[in-house]
Amino acid sequence: MRMYADLSDLNRGFLGLLTEPGAQQAVPNFGLDAAIIDQLCRLSLAELEFIAGTPGLLACFSQLPTVSMHRVAEAPTTRQPAQAAWRESARLYVTGLLTYLWQMEQRDWPCCALCAGSAELHSGSLGEFDFARIHASADIAVDQLRARFSNYPSFWTDLIRSARSGNEDFQALARLTIIPLVLAEECPAE
Repeated sequence: MRMYADLSDLNRGFLGLLTEPGAQQAVPNFGLDAAIIDQLCRLSLAELEFIAGTPGLLACFSQLPTVSMHRVAEAPTTRQPAQAAWRESARLYVTGLLTYLWQMEQRDWPCCALCAGSAELHSGSLGEFDFARIHASADIAVDQLRARFSNYPSFWTDLIRSARSGNEDFQALARLTIIPLVLAEECPAE
């Protein structure tokens, strides 16, 4: 199914941002503990590929950028070359992620909500976007990027452990733990 290939590609890009070699000072933690990021950095490409195959987005936004946010000019800052290069990679990733969410919301809202979470989608902000607004909002959106389910650290720890284990049953179970987390996200306890 094309949707799973897209999710894996987006997850692969996010994991690449988290584990980019040589730019560790430039990489924010996206809500994850430093120990989890360190463990991710130690995984092989095959193990990272397994995690990328999780059937849901591993990245989200703490706040979905709005159309008006892109008008806010960021104060000029001086960045080290590694930070500037990482920031540009992150901006390109966020542009792709926003474009994917925007198009998925228009085509298949239930699927988008399941894979990406609907909290941001309920705001209606994505409907106001177009390609120009996505491009203009991407730099601001980088600062809103977060690891999804970072408030459930065992999710990330279990994914890492299962990737290292090579045990197919454990790997399948670890990937599937995203489903109850998505349900909890969609239907929070009252």
